[in-house]
Amino acid sequence: MRALLLVLLVAACQQDAGPKIALRYHPPTGAVYRYALEQTTRLDMPEASGPLAGVSRQGMRLRIYSTQTIQGPVDGGGIEVQIVMDSASLVMPNVDMSRQLAQLRGSRSTAVFDDRFHVLRSDVSALHAAPPEVANQMAAVLNGLAYAFPAQPVGPGDSWTLSTKLPIEQFGGVDASKAGNAQTTLTVREIQVQDADTSVVLDIKTAFPTGPVELAVAGQRGSMTLSGEMTGHQTYSISRGTVVDATISGETTITMTIPTLGIREMALNTVTSSTLQLTGAP
Repeated sequence: MRALLLVLLVAACQQDAGPKIALRYHPPTGAVYRYALEQTTRLDMPEASGPLAGVSRQGMRLRIYSTQTIQGPVDGGGIEVQIVMDSASLVMPNVDMSRQLAQLRGSRSTAVFDDRFHVLRSDVSALHAAPPEVANQMAAVLNGLAYAFPAQPVGPGDSWTLSTKLPIEQFGGVDASKAGNAQTTLTVREIQVQDADTSVVLDIKTAFPTGPVELAVAGQRGSMTLSGEMTGHQTYSISRGTVVDATISGETTITMTIPTLGIREMALNTVTSSTLQLTGAP
């Protein structure tokens, strides 16, 4: 009887723990995935001073449509992915970038991933002429909002943390090398099995580093610090080897100091929301 109770207890614990699977990146060669990315950003500057005095609020909406083609395994290891920018639009007060964005239509970039979704190398040279806002987000599309997978199998409730660079280094005059990295924690919310497809839903939480980011604006030096966090989710299809959908949003407070421009501990508040959606069947 005691042995039977032990067996039942172990079985119950295993059932409570839920299934565990190894997350790996193995997309079928030749697969084509079409994505739509949209990002909205609102910037509030209630205490704007110096050259920014009188500017209280700015908004931006960016849309990018792209096509991802799985090129397959390459020499030296990894799987190559090609991204073609189909179209992009940027809506921002008093800014017209339609001509620059039209020139980027059809531009091609590549990335190579290992089986744990690490980016081994990438070539985004085609985006060098893009506005920083577009280049930054296109790089996110190129990486497929790729968060590296853990070595061990995971199940519902399991988490792992990644150290990631701040997504601001492509903006001119910004040096985040001394600030430290952001910390992103991913938690398995659920594992979905439907027909021959298995997908994993991940909750995402990113905390910003507290170290100062160095600035160089109009030849003047300063610094800024970040506070706040970004949260969201991602659905990753193991069978198709691609992100099906993702959302990231949050509020950030930027405290900026540029003494020579009369800016001292000026607070800028940003609210950002990004979505990535697989729009066509593979």
